[in-house]
Amino acid sequence: MRFSTTTISLLASTAAAFSDSSPLVLFSTSKLLIPAGETSQLQSTSRALHTTHDILASCPTSRYVLISQPNVHASDLRNPHSGVCHSANLCSAVDGQAVRGRYDVAEVIGDDISLDGLSNYIQAACAEQGKKDGLAVEGHRLEALPAQKGEARATKLAENGEHSSANVLQKHMTDRKADVEIGGILSDTQASGDDYTVIYFSSPHSSAVYKSEYVESAAIQMELKRQTGDIVEPRAGNASDRSAPLFVKYQFFTPGIFMGIVALIIMLSLLYVGLSAVASLEVSYGAFDKENGPAAQKKNN
Repeated sequence: MRFSTTTISLLASTAAAFSDSSPLVLFSTSKLLIPAGETSQLQSTSRALHTTHDILASCPTSRYVLISQPNVHASDLRNPHSGVCHSANLCSAVDGQAVRGRYDVAEVIGDDISLDGLSNYIQAACAEQGKKDGLAVEGHRLEALPAQKGEARATKLAENGEHSSANVLQKHMTDRKADVEIGGILSDTQASGDDYTVIYFSSPHSSAVYKSEYVESAAIQMELKRQTGDIVEPRAGNASDRSAPLFVKYQFFTPGIFMGIVALIIMLSLLYVGLSAVASLEVSYGAFDKENGPAAQKKNN
């Protein structure tokens, strides 16, 4: 099955899922042993790297080409709406007849993938397999794609035939420039005649710090600083206090007094109920006479 109908379609289907993700594409002229269950198009960096290490552990080829380009999203490789491939040289190379094994992840989320780390792992794995002679590991760092504000809106305007922003035009120019560089790298690799493995990966979009477009002036700052102290209400003099009613000058029924009165009422109610219960007890004189009379004493004897 070809890359244009599998990998790129998967990249397009999840292109708009996570804006902070990046793709990983690995293809080789050798048949790759991909672990079962590792075809998910949404993976963490650690999981994707673990699978990549498992694939490269056997040192399948003698030539390795590592291509790193920051700020690349899955939608940068293929339009999620029209399906048009934005990186023709990469798509053509992956779809080549010499390619026998492929591994791709559309959405890699997490830390950056280190080019030097991959290079060191490949050299160590091939040395362990006894294939260090003739080993060639190349590393290429391409120019990062610009991360601009309002990309989705500008892209939508461009699709409608309206004027697009300068940042989006710059991004498209950078895409074409990077694709030309990728084409040159892959052409040299294919022309060498060696068996090869290519790994194209990226780092997540860098977090942009929002800068307010609102500029505060000195006059506005002074306006905000006004009346920051306590507001003092004007009160009448002592003469008016003397003529005011008693309950206006003083507060007698405070919350503490109210709670005290309520508690006192409850306690008095409980005391009344207790005293009433004790007072209602009645013992007849006959009961004492029956217990202490002559008949009771004779019975005890």
